[in-house]
Amino acid sequence: MALLPAWAPNLHPLVVHFPIALLAAAVTVDAASVAMPRNETLSTVATWLYTAGAVAAVIAYFSGEQAASLAPISLDIIPMLHAHADWAFRATWSFVFLASIRLVISYLRPSALPLRLVSLLLAIVGLGALAFTVIHGSRLVFEQGLGVAPMKAGQTENTR
Repeated sequence: MALLPAWAPNLHPLVVHFPIALLAAAVTVDAASVAMPRNETLSTVATWLYTAGAVAAVIAYFSGEQAASLAPISLDIIPMLHAHADWAFRATWSFVFLASIRLVISYLRPSALPLRLVSLLLAIVGLGALAFTVIHGSRLVFEQGLGVAPMKAGQTENTR
């Protein structure tokens, strides 16, 4: 019994969207917690979203490393693949660091607004790295067709 659906070449396309959604939500909730500093719940929710997003980013990062090592890759897309991997490395480990710091801060000084503001600024930088990761990854898929099975003439999507 295969764990992956027939249309998925590997685990990476199945998990890659979770860190994007979780980390974007974390930054949004974090911004709301800075705007409403008396609402401790928002800060707590942001911390757990950062943590879940960082875990999902680690899974996506390593599944991407495995996918790149197994996929047939032409020499002309290697620079684009390296750029994607480099930005993924930066984004993943910056959010792992940020989530770790947020967890420590949540137990030591949960209501310290200056710490929340610095954390939000670091998260925005991390979100920028994540955006560059997404840009390079989407170019690999949509411009180069990496990880996409070509359809044969006369074949419809349902008969793949």
